[in-house]
Amino acid sequence: MTSSGESSSRRNATMADAEPKQLSPLSIITLQNIKDRPHQKGNRKLPGGTVRYFDNNEPRYGWLLNGWLAEERRVPSGRLYRYYYDPVGRQYRTKTKVLCAWEKMGVIFIHP
Repeated sequence: MTSSGESSSRRNATMADAEPKQLSPLSIITLQNIKDRPHQKGNRKLPGGTVRYFDNNEPRYGWLLNGWLAEERRVPSGRLYRYYYDPVGRQYRTKTKVLCAWEKMGVIFIHP
């Protein structure tokens, strides 16, 4: 418990819920598309875990296209899982899969 009487898991959930305020408008739409899909794992809460979303405004995910999201899920054991989502909410498990999807779409990607 913190001095405000808030447990750490509740504080973490609040921080994860507040994350979309830092996302671009296109990324917020993508996040809504993810949450609207009932079969997405993104709709499940992790007891003791955290879920955070990032877009290309975050330096480590600057390689993402506008409207694409990176999701970081930290489970109670401390393990970190990363997932990537396109603007319609399709999930990709690795950066390599994202780059392959872009190649199929005809997007040219040059890594700085």
